[in-house]
Amino acid sequence: MKKLLHFASALAVMAGIAVTATTPASAATDRSGEERLAIPTSSACRAGRTVMQGMVAGPGGQLYIVFTKAGGAEPVLSRWLRDGSTWDGTSWTCAGAPTSIPALGHGNDLAYHPDYQGQGPALIATQGSQSAFPSDDVTIVRLNASGAIGASEVVRLPIGDISGLCYSATAAGGAGKYAARRAGNLWTHPGAGSLTSGWTLVKTDLTSHDNRSDQGIDCSENYIWNTKSINSSTPETGWNWVYQYNWSGGDVESDIGIPGRNLLDEIEDITHIGSDFFIGINRNDGADDSVKVFTP
Repeated sequence: MKKLLHFASALAVMAGIAVTATTPASAATDRSGEERLAIPTSSACRAGRTVMQGMVAGPGGQLYIVFTKAGGAEPVLSRWLRDGSTWDGTSWTCAGAPTSIPALGHGNDLAYHPDYQGQGPALIATQGSQSAFPSDDVTIVRLNASGAIGASEVVRLPIGDISGLCYSATAAGGAGKYAARRAGNLWTHPGAGSLTSGWTLVKTDLTSHDNRSDQGIDCSENYIWNTKSINSSTPETGWNWVYQYNWSGGDVESDIGIPGRNLLDEIEDITHIGSDFFIGINRNDGADDSVKVFTP
């Protein structure tokens, strides 16, 4: 690539054309900010599960995180309450023992819908991950008025296996909209109607990076954020990445960087509350898992 750029520059100079330097499509700085929550392995809110999975902000700024054992085994759904008026290191506190929900499966991603099917707030969890645990099922988890976790049901999607799902109540002029991702494919769905139909494939070649795994996605009024994590095949100094798209699948920004700490810090999901964005970091060396500010 560098040789091609030098050649193009030389041609431009010979032709009398001005050449403007461009920034390479890679992260030069750390886009993960201050920590807002540290979750030790001993936390009662993970009930002995060692792996952070999907994460989403729900009603009133509450945070929901799936924890599992190795390989996505024995998933639990934990709930964290907002503490204080500012986002600081104690922004969320554990709301008690998590809820065991086997139907969460791998729980790779969580989405929040404030009024799912006109029946009140709900979380929607993908049961599969990128490749090792494929599934076209999602789990609907009902929430009561306080945000406490209630009953669950399983819905099968017609688009096949997915590993990322998000919902934005402000998209489509306030009508709401879903986005779903599986490897290089991106689908959207209107906010109303059943998830069992109505999906539109909007892109089949999402930007990728060498040796990265699909993790959670997030969406807002105008944009979709797709996360890619380090894995065992990633170069040791490799970073995690976030890619930003519009609702048509068009690239907005690529290769937004989150350091991987020598393959130890693995990005799991991204979520937002208003204009504040957060990323979930699963640490693979026994250090506290973390929720950090994300700088889009």
